[in-house]
Order: sequence, then structure tokens, then C-alpha cells
Amino acid sequence: MVAWLDAPLEAGRLYRSVGALDEEQLRPHVLRAWVRSHDGGADPSRPRAEGLSSLDTERLRERHRGLLRAAEPYMRALSRASGNERHAVMLGDARAIILDVRGDEQSVQGPERVPGPGARLEESACGANGVGTALAEDGYVELVGPEHFIQGFHAFTCQGIPLRDGKGEVAGVLSVSVRRPEVGRGFCEILLCAAHAIEMDLLAGRLEQDMERVLAARDVPTEELKRLLQDILQVQAAARLRIEIAADQLARNLLTHTRDLIKLAATVLSRFRRRAALWRALALDETVAPRPVALDATVRDIAELLEVESAVRDVTMTIQELEPVVVEADPHTLARALFRVLLDAIKAARGGVVHLALRSRPTGGELCLTLAPGLGVTMNAPPPVRILVPARLEAPEGRAHGPAEHDPAEEMA
Repeated sequence: MVAWLDAPLEAGRLYRSVGALDEEQLRPHVLRAWVRSHDGGADPSRPRAEGLSSLDTERLRERHRGLLRAAEPYMRALSRASGNERHAVMLGDARAIILDVRGDEQSVQGPERVPGPGARLEESACGANGVGTALAEDGYVELVGPEHFIQGFHAFTCQGIPLRDGKGEVAGVLSVSVRRPEVGRGFCEILLCAAHAIEMDLLAGRLEQDMERVLAARDVPTEELKRLLQDILQVQAAARLRIEIAADQLARNLLTHTRDLIKLAATVLSRFRRRAALWRALALDETVAPRPVALDATVRDIAELLEVESAVRDVTMTIQELEPVVVEADPHTLARALFRVLLDAIKAARGGVVHLALRSRPTGGELCLTLAPGLGVTMNAPPPVRILVPARLEAPEGRAHGPAEHDPAEEMA
């Protein structure tokens, strides 16, 4: 056993003998988990064998079919990444009840198998573990060998992370258990990527539901929003492919290549989340309280989101200058207004170029769009579009519809 694990091993002996917790011997998140385990009545000698009946387990799985569907390809990828090592990939719900398990036959079906679907792994029943503790800590956790509260789990190195749905609420938990700590060290990054990819799939499902709501609304540029959504969902597919390739590389111990792929996948996932949030702000008539907004970042994000729309209309959009500008505004209303401005500019410059610049002014930010339509589109180039975004932008009173209802230039004047 690794030398530094002597400390939690000794802490466990002390607790089992006199019921005392030695704070110096445990990592902070492990100590917190042990305190919760103790307070919840967990027995360090054995877990409480609690679980759902077969019928209740199937009912639970049916209720979480969306989560199971989203997690399935990534659970397979994580299982492949372990190669020939003994391992288990577990998916749980928000109450730490296991929904699905993937792994080698011995770990899933053998005499020392891990808990299966229906098992309850909350800390009060099973002590500190990669499922219950990740949910209790509301973040990534690692528990190595004797850091588990219950002796029967000392053979495992477990890592876990909560999963959030399209609304940002905890929907479940993803965990990986392996027998050798050195194998577990290589799993952290790919586990985090897989978890975020599952969240991305859940968010994609919500975006598609949002699109159905948009289609029922009037005065909304639905064709453009459809194209934007399809472009966003293609990013999701690209991230899934990179994670699956990274899993295969990790199984073959090609660690350098794996890290590069995981880093790239993480970048793609971050881009997806940013674009998805922006699309929802554009598509839905939702407002929030005014707050400081980086106008330059918002303009850049919308310009990037409109790359496909620009290509459809054979327009090149160039960013000449984006000076840092912070304004006080409802970010959703501001994004919708800017979206309409840029979209109208793209339509007017069909076959040509839109030059975009944002400059800081004492009263806010000045957005300047210079249009150069293609040959044969118009005899004279339209005059530049200049829009002042005030330092404090108030949404129009009584506003009840989406971005197409008002002239964005008037909204921001």
C-alpha cells in the first residue's frame, strides 16, 4: 500500500477502537465524509445492505431513462479506458441509488462484485464512497483505499462527480472504482470530461424542448434559431467522439495523446455550454435582473454563434477591434438586441463583408458595423451602423415578447 495511506489506515483503527476521529490523519474532504458517516450511523465494519426491490429498481430506471441514455456511451468509454484492470463505472441518481453499472465481469458479476442497480450508497448506509460522498460534497471527490469509512471498501480507489441537468440541478452522479491507486490517477481528467459530456447531452435535450416552445411563438426568427441549434448540437457530437478516442488511447497507455484529446474535449465542452446558454437567451423570452455584463465578450460570442448563418448568406464577418466594455444590463435582453443587430447586418451584406468594431465611450460602448455587400447586391454600400450601448441599459417596460418585436438600436439607444 502507498505510504501516505498509512495515515487514514491508522485513523480507521482509532475510530473503530475508541470512536474518535483524528483530524490530522485525514484529507479535509475525507474528514468531512467520515463525520457525516458517523453522524448518519454508518457502521465502519460493514455497510447496511439497503437497496430497492427489482420492481422498484426498474421503475426508478424508467424515471431516469433520459439520464441513462445520455450516460450510456460515456460509461462504455470509461470502461474501455480501464483496459484489463478490474474496475466498475457506476451511475447513480441524486439520492445515491445506483441506476447502472459497467465493468469487467469479475467486478460486476463475481463474488466480490460492486453494488448493482438499486443499491443505496448514501453515506449514512455505506460511509464515505465515490457515489454518496460526491453528492454530499457537491463536487469531484477521490477516496483511496482506507480513506473509505467502511473496511469492505478498502480495496478500491473511487472517484465520483455529481451530474447536473439542463436546469443546473443535480440529476445524478458518475463514479469510477478501480483496484489499483496508480490506475485511478489516470482516470480523473477523463472522468470529469465524461461527466461534463453527459451534462451536455442532458442540456441538448432541454435545448430541443426549448426549440419546440420557440416554434409555437410568433415574431421569432425561427429559421435562424434552428440553424444555430443544429450547429451547437454538432459540437456535442464532436466532443463525444474525442472522449471515446481518448478512452481507447488511455486503455493502451498512450497518456500524452490521451491528455491532449481530453484537453481538447474539455475546450469543446466549455464552448458548447457557453453557446447553449447564449442560444437559450436568444430563443426564450426570459429576463433576469440587471448585472455587470462584459459587452465585448457578448459581442464576440454572438458573432461566433452566427458563423454558420454568415456562411449560409455568403458573408464574411471580421472583428476589427473589441475594446473591453462593461455595462449594467439584463444579459438576456442585451443578447437578443445584439443578435438582431448582427443578424440584420449579415442579411444586408449578402455576398460581402461585415466589419465589426466595439469601442469604449464615457457613456458606455459604441458598436460600429461597416457593411460591404457583394457585387450585384446593391449599387451603393449602406452607411455604417453605429449603436451606443449605454453603461446602464434598462429593458423597455411591459416587454413581453422576443427580440424581433423591437428595433434593437432603439432598445439600446
